[in-house]
Amino acid sequence: MKDTGRRILDKSVALFNEKGIEYVGMRELAAALDMRIGNLTYYFPTKDDLVLKLLETFSAADVAIHEANKVKSLYDFLLKNALLFDNSLKYKALSLSMVHLIEQNPKIGANNSLVGNAYETRLNEEIALLAKNNYLKFKSSIEQLLLVSTNSLQNRFWMSEALLDGNRKTLEGQKNHYLSMKAFLFTPYATQAGLKDIERFLKKLSNPASQQTA
Repeated sequence: MKDTGRRILDKSVALFNEKGIEYVGMRELAAALDMRIGNLTYYFPTKDDLVLKLLETFSAADVAIHEANKVKSLYDFLLKNALLFDNSLKYKALSLSMVHLIEQNPKIGANNSLVGNAYETRLNEEIALLAKNNYLKFKSSIEQLLLVSTNSLQNRFWMSEALLDGNRKTLEGQKNHYLSMKAFLFTPYATQAGLKDIERFLKKLSNPASQQTA
């Protein structure tokens, strides 16, 4: 995308994250960019077009994280989820407004369904792999399904819950709390190797200086 298009996306993310997608109009965005509304709509004819492009950019960044961080251990899985949480925070307005966006735009709803289905498939595969590699042990397929479902729900809605206890500016500070909760979700199903990985991950979360290294 041209530099102007990239600048529009960056500024829209900043404004949407600060105020909420529903509360920022195209004219306000154009003013923040010191740009005529006609120039803005040349790149993105409607606000929905802009939001859809942001969703595509967000999803592409998630895919890149998945491709660059293959899961072999529970520690790998938890570390990758920390990166996914960071990406969600970068585009937090999308997560916080998703229900509204889906209701207002069928294209966004269809995009969300495709992304969600791909995520569920990958999550099922990774949980199955962790069981195969002896990091997790399930007594039944129902237990495995429960773990997949709770992880999926947490990834989708942790920011919405966190927002109830603070505001948009405090979400970053609550990230590690919800990552710890994610790690604890695995405890009932973890083998000894899995428990060691959970302990290792929690120690990493408690030591900010170590979070730049694996």
